[in-house]
Amino acid sequence: MWKNYKGFSLVELLLVILLIGIFSGIAIPNIKKWMTDRQVNKEVYDVVTYLDERKSDAMSGKFGMVQVILKPNLEIYTMSNENYFNTYKNISANNAYKNSGTCGYGTKQAGFQRNKDLETLKLSVSNNDSSVHVYPNAAHNPTGTVLCITKDGLLKYNKLRKTEKDPSTGKYVDIFIFCSKTNTNQYTCNYNARYDFMYKITLDRFLNIKIYKYNKNKNTWILKNG
Repeated sequence: MWKNYKGFSLVELLLVILLIGIFSGIAIPNIKKWMTDRQVNKEVYDVVTYLDERKSDAMSGKFGMVQVILKPNLEIYTMSNENYFNTYKNISANNAYKNSGTCGYGTKQAGFQRNKDLETLKLSVSNNDSSVHVYPNAAHNPTGTVLCITKDGLLKYNKLRKTEKDPSTGKYVDIFIFCSKTNTNQYTCNYNARYDFMYKITLDRFLNIKIYKYNKNKNTWILKNG
C-alpha cells in the first residue's frame, strides 16, 4: 500500500528561513564580539606572562636590573649585577639615581645595555598579526611605560609616567592599556578612552599585576584578577 507522507508547506519553509535569519542576526554579531574580546584578552595575558619572565630574570640574579619599556615597539635594557651594585648598593656611590631611588631610560643611564635577545614580545607596530593598539604610545606623552625591575622591586622611573591610584591600596601604580584594532587607532586608544574590548593592567612597585576589563554598559573598570 502507498503511504501518505506529508511534506513541508511553502509557508512552513518560509517560517524556518525567517527564524534562521533572525537567529543569525542575533548570534553572528555576538560571536564576532566574543572573538574580538578573546583576541585582545590573549595579548593582555601574553604581556603579563612576559613581565613575569622578566621579573624572574631579576629575582634569580641573572641581571641586577631589567628595564622593560612597554610600548608598541617594546625595548629591553639590562644591567649587570656589578653595574647595579656600583650604582645603587656601593656605600661609596654618590649619584642622582641612588640618592633618589630612581632609574633613567636605558639609553641615558650608564650601565644599561640593550638586550634584543629578550625582545621576544611583539605588539602592534612591530607585529602586523597583533589585534591591539596600546597606550602609552608614540602618539601621546609619555610614549611608553618604563619598568625598572630589581630584586627589591620596581625602581621609579625618573621621567614622566602615567599612573593612577589603586582603589584598594591608595598607592600609585603604573598602567598599560590595550584597545582592539577593530574600533580604535593609536590616537584614540588612550587613558581616557572608553571603548568596547578595552583592558588595562596596573603594576605596583613589587610588580604585582592587576588586570581590568572596561565594562561599557556600567562605564567602569572591572577587576579580572587579584
